[in-house]
Amino acid sequence: MSVRVKKLSQKKYDALIKNARNIPLWLIPELTMCYKNKILLSAFRGNSLAGIWAVPLADAGERKTARREYRFLPYSSPYLFEKNNLKRREVAYKLLEYLTNNCDDINLPFDPEFKEFAPIQSLGAFVEWRHTHILERPLEYGKMSSKLRNHIKNAKKLIRIEIGADYSKFDFDQAIKGSKEERSARQKSSVNLIKNGHAKTISAYQDKKPCAGIFIATDSDTAYMMHSWQSNVAPRGTTSALIVEGANWALKKKHLKKFDFEGSLLQKVDYYYSGFNCKIVPYGHVFWSKEKKSLYKMIEKSINIPERLIKI
Repeated sequence: MSVRVKKLSQKKYDALIKNARNIPLWLIPELTMCYKNKILLSAFRGNSLAGIWAVPLADAGERKTARREYRFLPYSSPYLFEKNNLKRREVAYKLLEYLTNNCDDINLPFDPEFKEFAPIQSLGAFVEWRHTHILERPLEYGKMSSKLRNHIKNAKKLIRIEIGADYSKFDFDQAIKGSKEERSARQKSSVNLIKNGHAKTISAYQDKKPCAGIFIATDSDTAYMMHSWQSNVAPRGTTSALIVEGANWALKKKHLKKFDFEGSLLQKVDYYYSGFNCKIVPYGHVFWSKEKKSLYKMIEKSINIPERLIKI
């Protein structure tokens, strides 16, 4: 039975997945409102829902580009309901085929759970392998680097840690970089996550004043570390202590399956995350364009992200 892909209105998309379970964060209707423009897709096999995808569209002049304008949510891949490999392959192909027929460019990060890249590559897409750091069990001090352990012990003597949903105490101005427009848009999206029960802030206090914080977004399976900030006067190791507290809260108290550090391409950040000794998990970033020149330009831009390369 063949797969049919259909574009949906927001109302129909909301109704379609209202009772669906385990929908990842970036496909939850009330959270995708952060995207001014998007394409909402469904894939059906007969009368059975086989896949969904909320595809963000970014302003690229005359070109229609499937891309996150800003990093509002962790990833941007479809969710496939099929369990059989061949059926999943067909759904993935049909969804991306729809995009290639309706967009000029595609530049999207897919989540680590998505594996069906062969049919996507068969449509001419280039998949760049990136990676993140994922924790599936509470953090153990004995498995961390000695430097990190010492920093955390130092911080815990001097700070008080609080977990909550009071975003007024979180310093978004320090946590989010970019233009004024980007910082404002990403803060608004983050507040929306908290208001819809999909995020918490983990804050550190020194002398009753907030000195650092991390922002964790959650869905039914995973916690994602989205933002972090630390003041110049915060004790050494404060952010590390917050990460331990946040990860263990997500895995022990909220009983989620994973804590995703949202791995960074920046060498210094990745080196820091590696000190926690979590599982390093690859994920695919999909590039596609109707024109080879545009495809190569996207790939080159990714390679040359500032601080991605170690200059020798």
